[in-house]
Amino acid sequence: MNDATVELDPVVEERRWSARLIGWVVVLVLANRVADTVLTTPQMVTSEILEHFGTNQVAWLNSSALLAGAIWSPLLAKSADIFGKRHVLLITLFVAGAGSVLCLVAPNIGIFLLGRLLQGSAMAVVFLTVALTRQISAPRVAMTAIGIVTSASAIIGIVEPFLMEPLIDRFGFQSVFVVSVALAAAAALCIRLFIPESPIRSNGRVDVSGALLLGGGLAGVLGYASLGQDLGWLSGGMIALLVAGVAALAGWGILALRVDEPIVDIRALSRPLLLTLLAIVLAAGSFQAVIQLTDLIASVPPELGLGYGLKDAGPNALLFAAPAPGIVLGGIFAGWLATRIGPARTLLGGIAIGTVGTLTMLAGVSSFPLAVAGFGLLGTAAGAINTSGFNLATGLAPPERHGVVSGLVSVMLAVGGAVVTVAGTAVLNATPTVIDGTPQNSATGMYLYILIAGILFVLSTVTAIVLVRKRFAPRQAPRSAEAAERAPGSTAHRITPSPRHRAPRSSAAGGSARTRALRLTAGIGGMLLAGVAVFFGVQISTAGDGTALLGYRQVAVGPDQERVEVGALLGSVDVVVPDGVRARVAGRVVFGGTECERACSEPGREIVVDAVGAFAMVDVMRPGEILADEREQAREDAEDARERAQEARDDE
Repeated sequence: MNDATVELDPVVEERRWSARLIGWVVVLVLANRVADTVLTTPQMVTSEILEHFGTNQVAWLNSSALLAGAIWSPLLAKSADIFGKRHVLLITLFVAGAGSVLCLVAPNIGIFLLGRLLQGSAMAVVFLTVALTRQISAPRVAMTAIGIVTSASAIIGIVEPFLMEPLIDRFGFQSVFVVSVALAAAAALCIRLFIPESPIRSNGRVDVSGALLLGGGLAGVLGYASLGQDLGWLSGGMIALLVAGVAALAGWGILALRVDEPIVDIRALSRPLLLTLLAIVLAAGSFQAVIQLTDLIASVPPELGLGYGLKDAGPNALLFAAPAPGIVLGGIFAGWLATRIGPARTLLGGIAIGTVGTLTMLAGVSSFPLAVAGFGLLGTAAGAINTSGFNLATGLAPPERHGVVSGLVSVMLAVGGAVVTVAGTAVLNATPTVIDGTPQNSATGMYLYILIAGILFVLSTVTAIVLVRKRFAPRQAPRSAEAAERAPGSTAHRITPSPRHRAPRSSAAGGSARTRALRLTAGIGGMLLAGVAVFFGVQISTAGDGTALLGYRQVAVGPDQERVEVGALLGSVDVVVPDGVRARVAGRVVFGGTECERACSEPGREIVVDAVGAFAMVDVMRPGEILADEREQAREDAEDARERAQEARDDE
């Protein structure tokens, strides 16, 4: 490939926030939502998929796309640098969409897993959108834009279960893949129509052998980390998978030092870039591992006396939702702040917040308010670390290698989370205790798990401090881009932009751009929060069988009813299910919960209780339970009356 054969679209470099750039960011956020929908949403219907295909291989179903993503990522990252980020992003969305179609029509588990392997390519969407954003806008604008692109979809993820559950209830697990296909098609169409191609390319070819070795090695290591707990760490298959993964990585390392154009040029990895990747892998592993404790902590009642546990201590939904707002705010704020103090310092700030959040969890495992605060801080750290990691790494690399470097950051995020979670799980398994004849995770194991994450955060902090002290990267991105244009024999090809794109920017214009960026951030956040509020308001107010607003409501199920819809806001609803009918609870109550003991476990004709609410409680009960509660309440009222009467007599 030479200069004469490289034809690029005219350079489009937005130097300030504009309507066009806002539109680009919205489209790229939509593309990132495709990645989330493909990789994580199918976990909502795991049990239905297992039942449909008559298999119990839950570990492979949940991990297949992640492992495939590790194989796809090196190949797509290098291809993006050579053939263009938008071009490869479109191909990636097409492949992921084709995988969703296969999953939708799969007649057996083999075809379904093949579809999941194709869907795994969506793992590359995140770093491709980052690299594309970096090259179609000026570095200072791109930093904030990257924060929005990588973080905004977290809020959508909060609303997604409420949107998907009605579809799943009505159309089955296939609806998940219908939505994936539709989103992939919409994102691809918008990218094709509105997003310009990256103006910078590199010469060379794709080292397919190196890509397969690197991807296969990562898949082997991640596969061992993801599947080992379910299939046995020391089982023959898992040991073989780990050995194969390590051998493939070693083979890739040897090959990368011998070929002229390796998939990742180890010799070109500078010391600051290596320090950046090290800080990211340590920090990402730590915050992901601690957030993984949410379900464990929320399911253990304090009454067991283990020294931890928050069951019934507060609304579990609040624990699970706490990280999401922090991810959005941390990511966007880190991108905006990086334009002023540099991404190295925002990375350090994110790691420091994560360290505080992790240490807070030492007390948070037994205190609901501290747990909410700790998970919120960890979410903020996650958003800041992700955004700062991408900004810093791409700033430390020449423009023609932004695709590969962004891919490395994405891989470090995945590897760190898997490895540290495995280490923490091993500690929990090595320190069990027995309560009433049942093995439980001990408080010692829980605290050691969190301390390991805290120590790794401290090591990551030291690494980030070195980066800040060396003053790597705050202004290197503009210089590296200019150097790539000036240097003779550069491998980057870039069409000279028109004069209006090179006009100097005054300080007033810079201030105006900052003001617009702040307004954009506030506007997006406001729209998302308003959308969530409107969605819940409509769902709660339109519940057909009963709504509790700032109060209590009891709803009796008729003998022939097949579905009951109830809503609650700052209140509580009791749904009384007759004997001989088995309830199945659908919907979601945010910052609250649902309880269903006898009515959901005893046999009988099934009825769906669709409960939607916020800051509320919905209890699904038998008539006998209602009577028992009424008798208990009457007894307590009588005792209170007797005590008050006795106190009155004593006062006389």
